[in-house]
Amino acid sequence: MKNLRNIRRIDNEINRTYAWLVQVQRDSHIAIKMFSDSVYGGKRKALQAAVSYRAKLLAEISFYEYQIRRRSILRRNNTSGIPGVGRYDKIDNPNTGRRVVFWLASWVDEHGAGRKRKFSVLRYGERKAKQFAVAERERQLKRVCAAKCA
Repeated sequence: MKNLRNIRRIDNEINRTYAWLVQVQRDSHIAIKMFSDSVYGGKRKALQAAVSYRAKLLAEISFYEYQIRRRSILRRNNTSGIPGVGRYDKIDNPNTGRRVVFWLASWVDEHGAGRKRKFSVLRYGERKAKQFAVAERERQLKRVCAAKCA
Protein backbone atom coordinates (compact mmCIF):
# COMPACT_ATOMS: atom_id res chain seq x y z
CA MET A 1 0.00 0.00 0.00
CA LYS A 2 1.49 3.31 -1.05
CA ASN A 3 -1.22 5.82 -0.20
CA LEU A 4 -1.83 5.71 3.55
CA ARG A 5 -3.06 9.26 3.87
CA ASN A 6 -5.39 9.66 6.88
CA ILE A 7 -4.35 6.17 8.07
CA ARG A 8 -1.69 5.46 10.67
CA ARG A 9 -0.40 2.44 12.49
CA ILE A 10 -0.81 1.99 16.26
CA ASP A 11 1.59 -0.53 17.85
CA ASN A 12 1.46 -0.12 21.62
CA GLU A 13 3.22 -2.91 23.55
CA ILE A 14 2.12 -1.66 26.98
CA ASN A 15 -1.62 -1.65 26.20
CA ARG A 16 -1.28 -4.52 23.66
CA THR A 17 -2.98 -2.42 20.99
CA TYR A 18 -2.14 -3.35 17.41
CA ALA A 19 -4.35 -1.60 14.88
CA TRP A 20 -4.75 0.84 12.00
CA LEU A 21 -6.38 4.18 12.81
CA VAL A 22 -8.38 6.10 10.19
CA GLN A 23 -8.89 9.81 10.89
CA VAL A 24 -10.55 12.13 8.38
CA GLN A 25 -11.49 15.74 9.12
CA ARG A 26 -13.62 18.00 6.96
CA ASP A 27 -14.72 21.34 8.39
CA SER A 28 -15.77 20.68 11.99
CA HIS A 29 -16.62 17.00 11.39
CA ILE A 30 -14.01 14.42 12.43
CA ALA A 31 -14.43 10.71 11.64
CA ILE A 32 -12.20 8.32 13.61
CA LYS A 33 -12.27 4.54 13.50
CA MET A 34 -9.78 1.91 14.63
CA PHE A 35 -9.22 -1.39 12.82
CA SER A 36 -7.68 -3.94 15.19
CA ASP A 37 -5.49 -6.74 13.89
CA SER A 38 -7.17 -9.30 16.14
CA VAL A 39 -10.70 -8.36 15.04
CA TYR A 40 -9.92 -8.34 11.30
CA GLY A 41 -7.65 -11.42 11.29
CA GLY A 42 -4.24 -9.89 10.89
CA LYS A 43 -2.34 -6.74 10.05
CA ARG A 44 -2.89 -6.92 6.29
CA LYS A 45 -6.65 -7.54 6.48
CA ALA A 46 -7.07 -4.75 9.03
CA LEU A 47 -5.24 -2.40 6.67
CA GLN A 48 -7.50 -3.40 3.77
CA ALA A 49 -10.58 -2.70 5.91
CA ALA A 50 -9.13 0.68 6.95
CA VAL A 51 -8.38 1.64 3.33
CA SER A 52 -11.89 0.71 2.17
CA TYR A 53 -13.44 2.64 5.11
CA ARG A 54 -11.37 5.71 4.23
CA ALA A 55 -12.38 5.42 0.56
CA LYS A 56 -16.05 5.26 1.59
CA LEU A 57 -15.66 8.35 3.79
CA LEU A 58 -13.89 10.36 1.10
CA ALA A 59 -16.46 9.32 -1.54
CA GLU A 60 -19.22 10.87 0.59
CA ILE A 61 -17.43 14.21 0.54
CA SER A 62 -17.52 16.21 -2.67
CA PHE A 63 -13.93 16.81 -3.78
CA TYR A 64 -14.95 20.01 -5.55
CA GLU A 65 -16.55 21.46 -2.40
CA TYR A 66 -13.53 20.38 -0.37
CA GLN A 67 -11.15 22.16 -2.77
CA ILE A 68 -13.24 25.36 -2.65
CA ARG A 69 -13.41 25.31 1.15
CA ARG A 70 -9.71 24.50 1.52
CA ARG A 71 -8.69 27.39 -0.72
CA SER A 72 -11.07 29.84 0.96
CA ILE A 73 -9.66 29.73 4.48
CA LEU A 74 -9.31 33.22 5.89
CA ARG A 75 -5.81 33.67 7.30
CA ARG A 76 -5.00 35.63 10.44
CA ASN A 77 -3.00 38.30 8.63
CA ASN A 78 -5.76 38.99 6.07
CA THR A 79 -6.89 42.62 6.24
CA SER A 80 -9.45 42.70 3.41
CA GLY A 81 -11.75 40.04 4.87
CA ILE A 82 -11.64 38.07 1.61
CA PRO A 83 -9.19 35.18 1.16
CA GLY A 84 -6.70 35.78 -1.65
CA VAL A 85 -7.57 39.47 -2.05
CA GLY A 86 -5.56 42.34 -0.63
CA ARG A 87 -4.97 46.08 -1.02
CA TYR A 88 -1.41 47.21 -1.62
CA ASP A 89 0.14 50.67 -1.51
CA LYS A 90 3.76 50.60 -2.57
CA ILE A 91 6.43 52.88 -3.96
CA ASP A 92 6.78 52.21 -7.69
CA ASN A 93 9.91 54.32 -8.22
CA PRO A 94 12.17 55.08 -5.23
CA ASN A 95 13.83 57.99 -7.08
CA THR A 96 10.63 59.91 -7.73
CA GLY A 97 8.63 58.57 -4.80
CA ARG A 98 5.74 57.64 -7.11
CA ARG A 99 3.22 55.44 -5.30
CA VAL A 100 1.02 52.74 -6.79
CA VAL A 101 -2.19 51.63 -5.08
CA PHE A 102 -3.92 48.46 -6.25
CA TRP A 103 -6.07 45.53 -5.23
CA LEU A 104 -4.46 42.16 -5.85
CA ALA A 105 -6.24 38.85 -6.49
CA SER A 106 -4.02 35.81 -5.89
CA TRP A 107 -4.60 32.08 -6.29
CA VAL A 108 -2.74 28.82 -6.86
CA ASP A 109 -3.33 27.30 -10.28
CA GLU A 110 -3.97 23.62 -11.05
CA HIS A 111 -0.21 22.99 -11.39
CA GLY A 112 0.58 24.46 -7.95
CA ALA A 113 2.05 27.73 -9.22
CA GLY A 114 1.04 31.02 -7.61
CA ARG A 115 -0.81 33.44 -9.85
CA LYS A 116 -1.76 37.10 -9.29
CA ARG A 117 -3.66 39.88 -11.00
CA LYS A 118 -3.61 43.57 -10.07
CA PHE A 119 -6.44 46.09 -10.34
CA SER A 120 -5.34 49.71 -10.14
CA VAL A 121 -7.18 52.06 -7.78
CA LEU A 122 -6.12 54.99 -9.96
CA ARG A 123 -7.71 53.42 -13.04
CA TYR A 124 -10.88 51.85 -11.57
CA GLY A 125 -11.41 53.61 -8.25
CA GLU A 126 -11.30 51.99 -4.81
CA ARG A 127 -14.64 50.14 -4.90
CA LYS A 128 -14.43 48.93 -8.50
CA ALA A 129 -10.83 47.73 -8.14
CA LYS A 130 -11.78 45.70 -5.06
CA GLN A 131 -14.87 44.28 -6.80
CA PHE A 132 -12.80 43.27 -9.81
CA ALA A 133 -10.20 41.60 -7.58
CA VAL A 134 -12.87 39.65 -5.68
CA ALA A 135 -14.59 38.59 -8.91
CA GLU A 136 -11.29 37.53 -10.49
CA ARG A 137 -10.34 35.47 -7.42
CA GLU A 138 -13.73 33.69 -7.42
CA ARG A 139 -13.58 33.05 -11.17
CA GLN A 140 -10.08 31.60 -10.99
CA LEU A 141 -10.90 29.55 -7.87
CA LYS A 142 -13.87 27.91 -9.60
CA ARG A 143 -11.82 27.25 -12.71
CA VAL A 144 -8.91 25.70 -10.80
CA CYS A 145 -11.13 23.57 -8.56
CA ALA A 146 -13.10 22.29 -11.54
CA ALA A 147 -9.83 21.36 -13.27
CA LYS A 148 -8.54 19.61 -10.13
CA CYS A 149 -11.75 17.58 -9.82
CA ALA A 150 -11.83 16.52 -13.48
